[in-house]
Amino acid sequence: MEKIYKNHQSFEKAAPEEEGVPSECILSFLSALYKYGVNMHSVLFFRNFKLIFDGYYKPFNENTLHRMFSVTKSFVSAAVGILAGREEIDLDSPVIKYFPEYDGDCNDRFVREATVRHLLEMRSPHEKTAFKQISDDDYVKSFFKLKASKVPGTAFSYDTSASHTLCALAEKISGKSLIDFLRDEFLRDLGFSDEAYCLRDPLGRSLGGSGLMARPLDIGIFAHVFLNGGKLWGKLGGKQVISGDYVKSAILKQSETVLKGGGREEWQGYGYQFWRTLNNGYMCYGIGGQLALILPDFNFVMVTTADTLELKGGVDIIFGLFWEKVYPYFSSKPLRVSEKSFSKLMEMKKSLEIKPLSFSSKFSGKNIVGKKFSVFENEFGIKDLFINFYGDFGKISFSCFKGDFELSFGVGRQVVSIFPYYGYKCAVSGDFLSESSLIIKCHVIDEEIGLVWFQIDVNDFGDGVFLTKKNIGIGFEEFNGCYMINANIFLPAF
Repeated sequence: MEKIYKNHQSFEKAAPEEEGVPSECILSFLSALYKYGVNMHSVLFFRNFKLIFDGYYKPFNENTLHRMFSVTKSFVSAAVGILAGREEIDLDSPVIKYFPEYDGDCNDRFVREATVRHLLEMRSPHEKTAFKQISDDDYVKSFFKLKASKVPGTAFSYDTSASHTLCALAEKISGKSLIDFLRDEFLRDLGFSDEAYCLRDPLGRSLGGSGLMARPLDIGIFAHVFLNGGKLWGKLGGKQVISGDYVKSAILKQSETVLKGGGREEWQGYGYQFWRTLNNGYMCYGIGGQLALILPDFNFVMVTTADTLELKGGVDIIFGLFWEKVYPYFSSKPLRVSEKSFSKLMEMKKSLEIKPLSFSSKFSGKNIVGKKFSVFENEFGIKDLFINFYGDFGKISFSCFKGDFELSFGVGRQVVSIFPYYGYKCAVSGDFLSESSLIIKCHVIDEEIGLVWFQIDVNDFGDGVFLTKKNIGIGFEEFNGCYMINANIFLPAF
């Protein structure tokens, strides 16, 4: 049976039917995701510790590192679990005990009483993320400095600063960065990528709430350690790397989430930095569709990466389609391989891509292309907007306070480029709505994941508007506005 990586312990590959999953179900699931407009980046299915399907949406591939956002929190839980198993961390000790350097900043009784377990369960003293409320480069200090908004150990609140503080604790005790610690403990033995890393806060601590950059397969490797009760598998002989008792507690419901959960899956409860799901499942869950769904009753794991932020209920759509198209058809025994369905699935796998923007138009954009537009005075100093075409790709360019901006885009296809100023890799396409209207869609696919849109509309006199819209995390504020333009009269700019 084919191995994914020759030099590491990893997963064997198998046809879906060999592990009791019909190819037709996976095919139906992928087709439905396209139909509903879910912007997927990868889909991986594992059963019985075998990889039965992995699909990557171009320009992503199996070796592309992807921002995993809050999936990182589950990695923090693993690190805390290892150290707790060695009695280097006491789950029921106040967190401030491990940070005496912040004792003078921690003046709130309830913050002082918050334990490691409270933070793991997302029942911290804070209703919202502390470092988003206190301006301080020291994110851990902000956790202790912020006044409590509730009694720790009571109601669930999704507090990313709790995860970040737990990560800082694990790094302080272990003397290593989060990923290096876990890599040395067990991830390297399982073939977790050497290139994976975690973004850092201003003081150099790993962003334990959201910073992991890893391959989708890496998330599958990690998920299987929890599926296996904290043990390794295969040639590594079931070595226990995380306390079995800790793993049992981590994946069980410790906190009720009905009031604060964002949807049907999130109403099922929360463990130690893991969410519970329907059908006795649990998951690592990052915003925008970064998921590792683990179903112990079926020895099954699904990993997805995606960008669902502009699609209302996008993550719920992924789950809903999975529960409808795949879950009901699990078999406890191998199935006869359907050559027709399996062949179709492999063909679809080859064709997966982030769909380019396309309105099937035949407009040339003659009222826009090749014209230089002056931009009305604006706070970002954007001026001298210009669009040009070179066959089946174009370029949008302008200047602003940050310097010259130039971005290529494909027509009917994606062009992979680097987003100016920010330096992020992106996939960009555009199309004309009319001879006087152009839309460009830019997928940022780097340490940030999200969308930036551009639209240019003009009238017969060359007057018009340059619209920008961002749906991405930090920055990009200059790409979230409305700018008046003119092709004939130079208008003053900053």
